[in-house]
Amino acid sequence: MATLRTPTKTWVAREADFYLARRGTGAGTVYINGFTTTQTLSGTFATSGITVSAGLKNITVTPPETGWDKQDFLGQDSNGFQNQLLDEKPVGIATVTGTLILGEDELVEDYIISGTVTAPSGYSRYQVGKNNDTKIICCVSVQDGALGNGKSVGLDNARFIKWGDIKLSGPDAHFEQDISLICLAKDFYYEVKD
Repeated sequence: MATLRTPTKTWVAREADFYLARRGTGAGTVYINGFTTTQTLSGTFATSGITVSAGLKNITVTPPETGWDKQDFLGQDSNGFQNQLLDEKPVGIATVTGTLILGEDELVEDYIISGTVTAPSGYSRYQVGKNNDTKIICCVSVQDGALGNGKSVGLDNARFIKWGDIKLSGPDAHFEQDISLICLAKDFYYEVKD
C-alpha cells in the first residue's frame, strides 16, 4: 500500500549551504578524512570544514545514473514476444555543477590546485593542471531546525573537472566562473532527516 505524502516544506536557496574541504589529512588548508557513520553529511564540516555558500549559485546535483541496453535474441517466448533481456551497464558518476562568484579572496583555488607557483611577496599564484590530483569532499545541504527537516548530498573523493571560463561582464554585473565536480557512485551519498 502506498503512503500518501504531502510536502510540508519547500526548500529555497537561502536555506542551502555548500561545504568544501580537501579529502585526507594535513595542515594549513582544511582537510576532512571522509564521511563517517556518526555524523550527518553536513555535520562532517561543523568544526573543520568551510562553507562557500555566499560564493555559489546555479548549483545542480546529478546523481549517478544506471544505463540499460536491450539485447535481442533469436526466437520468441511463450507469449509470442521476441526473446530479449535488459543488460545493465556500469553505474555512472555523480556530478555537482555551479557558478562561482569571484570575490576578493580565493574561495576554491586552494582546493582545485594543490601546487602553487612562486609569486611576489603578498600574492598567491596558481596554475591549473599542476599537481592536479587534489581529492575533494563536499556537501550541499538544506536544513530547517524548526521543522526538523533536512536533506543533504555528499561527494567524497571528488575531483574538479571544470574550472571554466571567467565571465567578466555577466548579466549580474560581477565576475563569475562555472565549476564542476565528479565522483564515483560509491562515493555519492544522499541523506534525508527522518
